[in-house]
Amino acid sequence: MQLEGETPEGFAITYGRLIDVGPSHFTWNNTMKLWNIVTDLWIRERGTMKGHLFVVDIEGVTFGHAGRLSPLGFKKYFTFLQDALPVRLKGLHFIHSSPVMEVILSMMKPFMKKELLEILHVHTTNDTVEKFFPVDLLPNESGGKAGSVMELHMDNIKKLEANRDWFLEDEQTMRVDETLRVGKQKTATDLFGVEGSFKKLDID
Repeated sequence: MQLEGETPEGFAITYGRLIDVGPSHFTWNNTMKLWNIVTDLWIRERGTMKGHLFVVDIEGVTFGHAGRLSPLGFKKYFTFLQDALPVRLKGLHFIHSSPVMEVILSMMKPFMKKELLEILHVHTTNDTVEKFFPVDLLPNESGGKAGSVMELHMDNIKKLEANRDWFLEDEQTMRVDETLRVGKQKTATDLFGVEGSFKKLDID
């Protein structure tokens, strides 16, 4: 979800946290689809910004969730984040870290460039968070004063539903026509290997 307010530097924050913490209900592709459409709407509404922070509260994340992640899923997302997403990412913060984060980081880091690793921060308490942005900007459950997660979540869902037509049009029209590319066309197989193309068929 998009949080109200900005950091002293003028950076805006996109925040994520599990509401349903049951590992059997967790699906990486659905989670990232929601994250990405929230980000898309954020960019559409706000336009150019001085910077962006991605903040993920991993409270409730367990080894059961980690077992439902995949290296290919991380590779796809970090390729998109680092090479295609039009944001000025100034920080990637994981807060309320627990031992499971070590497992998740071991899967993530092979696909992260040096520049992204340099702005990756893992926090066990909010004391270290305060060094980067005001904790008050976060939802109540994360130690802030922005309101409850469920209230913010429902407001976010209403905003997404209000822009449903735009999302549908975006899905249909905002696609790269690889036949117009100068030089060799790029495919999912080129980027992610044969397995990547199979996974793409499953998702699409």
